[in-house]
Amino acid sequence: MFSFLRRMDPSRRRLLLTCFYAFFCSGMVSLMLGSAMPDLKRSWGLSDSFSGVLLSAHSIGNMVAGFVSGIVPFWLGRRRSIALLASLAFLGMTLMAVTGAPGLLFAAFVLTGVGRGSVTNFNNHTVNVLTDGSPAAANILHACFAVGAITAPMAFLLLSRIAAWQAGLFFVVLCGVAAVFLFFRSQVPDDRPDRKQKEARTMAFLKEPAFLVFAGMMFCYICSEYAINGWLVTYLQHKQSLFTAMGEGGIAAYSQSMATLLWAVILAGRLTCAWLSRKVSQKILMFVASIGMAACFAGMLLASAVPVVTGCIAGMGFCMAGICPMIYSDAVHYTNTYPLATGTLLAFGATGGILMPALVGFLAQSGGFEMSMTAILVSIVLLTVFSAVNTRMKTRKGVSET
Repeated sequence: MFSFLRRMDPSRRRLLLTCFYAFFCSGMVSLMLGSAMPDLKRSWGLSDSFSGVLLSAHSIGNMVAGFVSGIVPFWLGRRRSIALLASLAFLGMTLMAVTGAPGLLFAAFVLTGVGRGSVTNFNNHTVNVLTDGSPAAANILHACFAVGAITAPMAFLLLSRIAAWQAGLFFVVLCGVAAVFLFFRSQVPDDRPDRKQKEARTMAFLKEPAFLVFAGMMFCYICSEYAINGWLVTYLQHKQSLFTAMGEGGIAAYSQSMATLLWAVILAGRLTCAWLSRKVSQKILMFVASIGMAACFAGMLLASAVPVVTGCIAGMGFCMAGICPMIYSDAVHYTNTYPLATGTLLAFGATGGILMPALVGFLAQSGGFEMSMTAILVSIVLLTVFSAVNTRMKTRKGVSET
């Protein structure tokens, strides 16, 4: 599973490990925003509606990063640009801890989105280049994100009890400063892309059916993941059968534990996919995983017994674990050839991350959570359709410029 590490020279191995560590930090940033939101609301007097705007601002920054992080390296080089753009995420978290001014808070969430999105863009592209699109490497990279996502809520809870809620944010900032330093010291292949090369400026890959299938898969997957992450706890607390069985106190603890379980299983699933991808085509793995994800999510919506709901959530996390990293890995021809391709995939995904959580909230307000969560199921079914099409697609060696 780690054979790609043994084939690397020391400088490339250090860069790969830096990407792994930076994605761990990115996972902490992602989950720390949700962990800190109740304290942000209480300390800065934020309304529920403005809190929702802030979460959307983070997704907007993530989408902007898809384009900015693909263009800035032409002027600053890849090494300097990722060090600069990654630092924006931790600048944003510092602003959250020290000010409650609405405009600055909005800017802070946008900055965290730009920083996180830039790290996602750089890491997925760089790991694909360093490992020649190894699915195992892509899954291990995203497993590091899952470790950070699991670590963040526990670190926030511990540090907020020892000191104050801001301590959790500053902990992530310190970890992020180390990641920025490591990026700045790294030796990055093809550090300054040639702006005169046709591939550096073109978006002709958008004419390719195979790339559009990858984009559709990314859009549907991020629709599902962001909406599940954002609404799972609230949905479980509003599920009448669980509330009746556990009561108010029990359902609150259960719903939070299910969010932790989801990411713990995602971590296990990504490590499993890293091993399986050596034996099974990643196109087949994504198709089977999409079917499993749809079945488990539907089971969660239909089930009323606590053990069944728990099993469906665990199964859903295990199935969804490897889909995103394998999309990046399967698109390696485009992302390695065209500097804007990785950012474009990220932008498609970020668009889904903006739209679906808001749609679920709107539908829940008008028709309740039981109905609104079916919108997520629709996106998972569409993901399955795209995955089925992808099993029949072959990535072409060239893209027409005309």
